[in-house]
Amino acid sequence: MSPSMTRSSVFTAVAVLALLGEASATSSIAKNVAACCNKLQQAYPEQLIYTNSTLFESWNERWADTAELTPSCIFRPLSAEDVSFAVQTFSKGAGGCGDYCPFSIKGGGHTAWAGANNIDDGIALDLGLMNQTDLSEDRSNIALGGGALWHDAYQNTNGTGVAFPGGRCPGTGVGGVTLGGGYSWFTGQVGFVADSILNFEVVLASGEIVNANSTSKPDLFHALKGGNNNFGVVTRFDLAVFEHDQIVHGGLVIVPADSSDKVLAGLYNFTDDSNGIHANAGLQVEYFINATTGDGQILLWLIDTDGTGDHAALEPFFQMEPKILDRVQTTSIADYSSSIPAVTRVLMTDATFVNDYETIKGVYNITIEIMKTVSHVPDLTWDFQFEPLSRHTIEASLARDGNVMGLDSLEEDLLVVFVMPLWLDAKYDDDVHAASEKWYKAIKEYTASVGKGHSFEFANYAAWFQDPMASYGAENLEFLREVSQKYDPSGLFQKAVKGGYKLGIA
Repeated sequence: MSPSMTRSSVFTAVAVLALLGEASATSSIAKNVAACCNKLQQAYPEQLIYTNSTLFESWNERWADTAELTPSCIFRPLSAEDVSFAVQTFSKGAGGCGDYCPFSIKGGGHTAWAGANNIDDGIALDLGLMNQTDLSEDRSNIALGGGALWHDAYQNTNGTGVAFPGGRCPGTGVGGVTLGGGYSWFTGQVGFVADSILNFEVVLASGEIVNANSTSKPDLFHALKGGNNNFGVVTRFDLAVFEHDQIVHGGLVIVPADSSDKVLAGLYNFTDDSNGIHANAGLQVEYFINATTGDGQILLWLIDTDGTGDHAALEPFFQMEPKILDRVQTTSIADYSSSIPAVTRVLMTDATFVNDYETIKGVYNITIEIMKTVSHVPDLTWDFQFEPLSRHTIEASLARDGNVMGLDSLEEDLLVVFVMPLWLDAKYDDDVHAASEKWYKAIKEYTASVGKGHSFEFANYAAWFQDPMASYGAENLEFLREVSQKYDPSGLFQKAVKGGYKLGIA
């Protein structure tokens, strides 16, 4: 046999072995998943369904169609004990050495990219029935189930005389918002949502149910405040509340797109703490533009949480003319806004930079230019938003012992910006995804080039190609890895749970 034939034979053999190995691994995973689904069905026949169930479509529903995958089965626990049984089942798979079942974790199901809270050919763990929202007898905290929605929390405490930080879109889940950090209308007063957590009830990879707080497992407690789903399944969030009459003043103001210059100038001034601390005022600037025609509007989300309606920091926006719509009013927290309706296809991508007027304009211009690269996509709305992250917000966070998000030493006011394109046809997914990633790289490069870049990436708005955990800084990332290895030594939540943002542990 010639040397060339020998090499060819070797290459062929290697390729065949690789394919056989891949097929064997796929077969092993399928065997594990079937075993896990079967064991859960035997233990909880009313809480598990397969794809052939008439309930499958409704149980598998997500906020965005882009997040809908096809799990082999869906399990809906009612208690932490149910979750414990499920996690122990997942960790054992079919019972062989190294076996495990891939699974996803769904709280509210609002993260829109495929795989974030759903899975193909695995088990979907849906916490939606664990949705309690119980105010403590001493009115110091509210216990929120791992599958609770902010809408329910607001409605169930309406009229109680207490308030708490939570998701600004009421349809979002408590779990995803909080474990990603969480920005609320009270962020200027009390920091991120995660900063107000007093205790997490967590099911670890071993199945053990633990409480993580400032005195019990404080390292896990700190890691969960922004560390995503890397350490266990959080089945209850105990969130601090404060006395508040629940009356706020604000709402939605819509102005024409040609008001952009004065809107961006107002955004810069509002975010700049040197103009005065305004912890009770909230602002979000949202551009809503048809990518094909370029026609659009600017949505100004305004709130004065002390309810007076005469907050100086918001006056430029309250008084801005001309207005297309003005829904500013005095209302309750529960009624401030309604849930964002379900969407077909959407992807969020974010970046952060130092508050600077020229940089804001540069970011705006780049965002508009990249929008033009998807102008061929029918019915595409190019939505992008600016969110103030002023220094006083971080000081409020530090007053509650902070979090793991890497902003503790912040000395400058920041702005978070994210794009959120909305479209209808799946055949354009690759085009929109490419534009979003191009935007992300362009914003990072531009803001760095003018000396206004910042590493922070907000997990609540990040795309799958981003790495929010690494953006917290090397020291925080190493801390998160140490906590993961301590409480999940087998790495179940790194290898079996593909959704969320992983820690880069082999």
